[in-house]
Amino acid sequence: MKKLLLIIVLIPLFDYLSAQTLFTYGKHQVGKEEFLKAYNKNNLSRQQDSQSLRDYLQLYIAFKLKVQAAKDRRLDTLPGQKAELFNFRQQIEPSFLADSNIVRRLLSEAFERSKLDIRIFHLFVPFDPLATQSPQGMNSADTLAAFEKAQQAYRELRNGAEFSSIAGRYSADPFVKDNHGDIGFITVFTLPYELETVAYALPDGGISAPIKSKAGYHILKRVEARPAKGKMSAAQILLAYRQGITDGEKQSIRKLADSLFLAIRNGSDFKSLVARYSSERNAQLTGGVIPDFGVGEYEPAFENTVFSLHKDGEVTAPFETSFGIHIVKRIAHIPAGTDSTRFVLENKDFISQGGRFALARERLAENIINDVGFKKQFHQDDLLWQLTDTFKVTGRVQSNKRISERTVLFSFNKENRTAADWLSFVRRQQPEPADTHDYPELMTRFVAESARSYYRAHLEDFNESFRSQLTEFSEGNLLFEIMQEEVWNKAAGEKKALESYFEKHKSRYTWGPSVSAIYFTTDNEDSARQIIQNIENYIGRWKVLEESSEGRIMADSVRFEIEQIPGKKENIRPGYITSPETNSLNGSVNFIYVIDIFPQSEQKTFEEARGQVINDYQEVLEARWLQTLKKKYPVRINEKVFQSLINLE
Repeated sequence: MKKLLLIIVLIPLFDYLSAQTLFTYGKHQVGKEEFLKAYNKNNLSRQQDSQSLRDYLQLYIAFKLKVQAAKDRRLDTLPGQKAELFNFRQQIEPSFLADSNIVRRLLSEAFERSKLDIRIFHLFVPFDPLATQSPQGMNSADTLAAFEKAQQAYRELRNGAEFSSIAGRYSADPFVKDNHGDIGFITVFTLPYELETVAYALPDGGISAPIKSKAGYHILKRVEARPAKGKMSAAQILLAYRQGITDGEKQSIRKLADSLFLAIRNGSDFKSLVARYSSERNAQLTGGVIPDFGVGEYEPAFENTVFSLHKDGEVTAPFETSFGIHIVKRIAHIPAGTDSTRFVLENKDFISQGGRFALARERLAENIINDVGFKKQFHQDDLLWQLTDTFKVTGRVQSNKRISERTVLFSFNKENRTAADWLSFVRRQQPEPADTHDYPELMTRFVAESARSYYRAHLEDFNESFRSQLTEFSEGNLLFEIMQEEVWNKAAGEKKALESYFEKHKSRYTWGPSVSAIYFTTDNEDSARQIIQNIENYIGRWKVLEESSEGRIMADSVRFEIEQIPGKKENIRPGYITSPETNSLNGSVNFIYVIDIFPQSEQKTFEEARGQVINDYQEVLEARWLQTLKKKYPVRINEKVFQSLINLE
């Protein structure tokens, strides 16, 4: 009777689980939600209809079969596969090691603050530098003098003293002699999070009480606020001043800057001038592009000049900062408080900025203790403290029947922490705990650190999104590995099979009306213009030209079907030059010089068609292999579940 009752109870559960399975392959199954998630991610058109679902289902089945073949072949155990998965895990872990609710709140907070720039005065009173460098750390006596000095400055400010005057007397900010405490406008991420939070909470004209940091005490005054200027994307030519530069040398640099600016106005390529003249490291590789910046990140002279540019592509006249002479080209402006700003915040590691990470990590530590299944196993704390005291004095563990280094102190779902782990943790503390009064607080820290370590090592057990990303990356790598073995390498390496396939399908590989030509690629428009104007001098020696240009000019002999040639096609003849086309990403320019015309269709040779033949033969090999996989892993589609997907339209 009990068995019958159990069967009756399990039948509905089995029916429910079966109803959610979209298809099976061999002994493996794929659920409706997994498929729908993959479909929605890859369905760029955002149109969901029965045909697109059916087409993607066949693609997804093929994908799962190939990945399973790779797993059965244990390709996931290859050192290269394991290393790439480990590196990917290391890259994405940080964003999952913080409380998600806190992260969302911090993102929203940063977005709101990004809408406003605020002008700040700053006064800094440092701790005794000898105390901050001491391995024993600071005590209250070390910070008292700095605190009293900061309080005195605060009292004078509250009584109406000018901030610039008080900053000059009390502040140890290295720039106070020049800015008198006025650090200009700041925005989100300009200051450490703790100071940023105080600054944005102050009213205009408000002065903060001394704020303690790791280095000393800070006093802020908020002067005014304005709608945020947003961020600027730009590239620059920097003619840097060296240390100890003379006035005469500065004058020479100014003259060079004026010459460069005139060349830019006359059409010279900005990127080429960057590569030749800019003092910045890696300028040749970056093209002078600097990280996107907002207010409060560079000197006011730099920010004010660049933000005065009104359109993309506009270039500043040469201007001076303490670093040297700058000529800056505006690439793009990212307005504050827009979807673009939110996108930038969401796609940067903003949580690592200052105290934001500490706040999110602390909240996570509070929440994961229960998640990881923490259980205290050893309850005789006095014995553990005695063992610890002896270990600190002798450096050895004196075990007895009641406690040893193998004694389990507490456990998580799949791991234990022993007395040996605890003693190792105690030994790493600087300064060392003085006596048993310190041990309970230290144990709390040990439990928290152990829980975070366990959570991180088993993150895929606790976070579905993290597990999905790992799985997606791993399966993508396995697909590449197995395709290389079963299709790509075979197709490229089987020359006789390729030639045989070509002979059987020759009619596919023909030239339409075509031309023979020289295909030129230059580094900029000036180079392209120079070649076109003197084309007869270059055509006869294009190989020499390429070899002697140090990569600025590349040329190759090619054959194009006329339909593939860009631009107008009705006047194509020998000597015809196509209109130069500029690549917006890197500024390179392409054009074609026509040598001869072949107006009739012609059969391609095997070598001319080789690339096409390899692609076609790969499809043949893949189709054969897929049929073999379907025999090994029989596929069954649950049409009822598939129809439920169509009904979601």
